[in-house]
Amino acid sequence: MMKYATIHADDAAIPGLIAVIEERRGWWSRLGTDLFLCVANDGWPGLARALQDAGHVLGVQGSVRQGALWLVVQKGRAFQREHPRARVLLDKGRYLVAELTKAQAERMAARGEGCFQVMALPRNAAVFQTHAPRRARAMPPAAPALVAGVQDEVFRQAITHLVSYRTRHSTSADYAQAAAWAQAQFQALGLAARTVPITVGGGTSANVIATKPGLGPDAGQVLVVGHLDSVNHPGGPDAPAPGADDNASGSAGVLTLAAAAAAHDFAHDLTFILFGGEEQGLHGSTQYVAGLEGEARARIRAVLNMDMIGSVNAQPPAVLLEGAALSQPLIDRLAEAAGAFTDLDVQVSLQPFGSDHMPFLDAGIPAVLTIEGTDGANDAIHTANDLLDRIDMGYALQILRMNAGWLAQEAGLAEPALPRPDAPAAGCGNAGPAAFDQAVLAAQNQLAGHYQALLAQYARLDRDGLLAPGDLVERQSLWALCDHLRSDCG
Repeated sequence: MMKYATIHADDAAIPGLIAVIEERRGWWSRLGTDLFLCVANDGWPGLARALQDAGHVLGVQGSVRQGALWLVVQKGRAFQREHPRARVLLDKGRYLVAELTKAQAERMAARGEGCFQVMALPRNAAVFQTHAPRRARAMPPAAPALVAGVQDEVFRQAITHLVSYRTRHSTSADYAQAAAWAQAQFQALGLAARTVPITVGGGTSANVIATKPGLGPDAGQVLVVGHLDSVNHPGGPDAPAPGADDNASGSAGVLTLAAAAAAHDFAHDLTFILFGGEEQGLHGSTQYVAGLEGEARARIRAVLNMDMIGSVNAQPPAVLLEGAALSQPLIDRLAEAAGAFTDLDVQVSLQPFGSDHMPFLDAGIPAVLTIEGTDGANDAIHTANDLLDRIDMGYALQILRMNAGWLAQEAGLAEPALPRPDAPAAGCGNAGPAAFDQAVLAAQNQLAGHYQALLAQYARLDRDGLLAPGDLVERQSLWALCDHLRSDCG
C-alpha cells in the first residue's frame, strides 16, 4: 500500500512543493492547481511533517494499492456514468485519478468507445496546467483586424440553425441536410467548398471542406476544423440530438472564423473542415488524414480543432488547449493570443484524447484542440439536454477571438494597404471610391480589434479589483468607441 494526498497550490508554490516531495522519495502528478502526491507507507510521516512545516495544507488523504493509480480522460461524465462504483481519488472534470486494478483498467479502456480513455497516471509530470491571463507579446499588426471580424451575429445565427435539426447523427438525413447547408454557407463567403463522402460503420456520411488559397510563394496549409455531427447516447441514433455545445458550437466557430478570414489575404492556404462521424470514432478526420498524399501532408503547418467551445463550467472561465509535444509552439501562440484578446484563464494539457486533432497528431502533424475549460463538468452532452440555453455566446466569442489572433500569426495575415482616395491602384487604373471604402473598412476593423484587446486588459484588472474610478470612465468610453466602429463596419 501507499499513502496519497492532494495539495492545492499556485504556480509560485509548485517548485518548492515538488522539491519537498521528491527529496523524501515521493512522486507527484499535477492537475491544474492541484498536486496529487504518493509515497510509500514508511515515508509518509516524514513527508507529511515536511509539507506541513513548509506551510502546505494537505487536502484529501488516504491509502491506495501499488500499481492501482490510473488517469481517466473523459468526455462529459462518460466514465463516471459507465462506472459509477469506480473509486475516484481526484476529480478535475475531464481528468480523473482513479483506483483500479490493471485488469479493470484494461477492460474499461476496451469499452470506452471513444468516450473516455484509461492510462497509467504520469509520474512527476503535469496532466494539465492552468495559467491566469498574462500580457502577451506583440501580436502581428494586422491581427486585431481579423479578431474584429469575429462577429457575434454570425456565430449566433450559425449555432441556432444547426440546433434546429432534430439530430445531426452522422448517418441521418438531417446530417446530410446540415452538411449541404454548411457547404452553401462556405460558398456564400466566396470559398471553394465541397462535400466528400465517408463511411461510418455500415452507413455513409460526409466531410464538408472549404478552401481559401494563400498568396505566399511557398504557401503551406493551415486547417481549422470541428465536427458537425451530434449524438444521443441514452436515446440511440433516432433520438433527438440537438448537440448545441457538442458540437454545434465548434461547427459554428469554424463558420465564424471562415467569415472573418474571407475578407483578408493570407500567405498560407486556409482549409476549413466540418467532419462527420466523430462521435462514432473519429471517422471523418481519420479518413481525411489517411487520404493525404506525402506532399499534401508535409504542407500542413498546423491544425486547429474546435470541439465544445460554448459552455462555462467553472469560475473563472477558462479555455483548455490540448495537444502533444509537437503541438507546443501552437499552444504557446494560442496562449499569447488569449492574453491579447481575452480575459480567459488558459489550461494546457499534453495528454490528448477523443477529438479530431488525434488522427493528425498520430500522423505527426501539429494539431491542437481548443475546448471549454473543465468540460468534464458538462453533463448535458450526448443527451437531448444539450440545448441552446446552455451556450454562453460571449464566452464562445472570446475563444473565437483567441483563435482568430492565433490564425493571423499561423497563416500569415497580410497587412491591409490604405490607398489615398485619389490614388490609382498599381497597374489597375484609378481604384475608385469602392476600393477606398474597402480599405477604410479594413482600417476600422483593425482599430476595433485594438480596442477589444484593451477592453480585455481592463476586464482582467477589474476582476482583480485594480481599476480606479477614472479607469472605469475610460473603459466606458472605449466601449462606446468600439460599438461605434462596429456599427460603421456592419
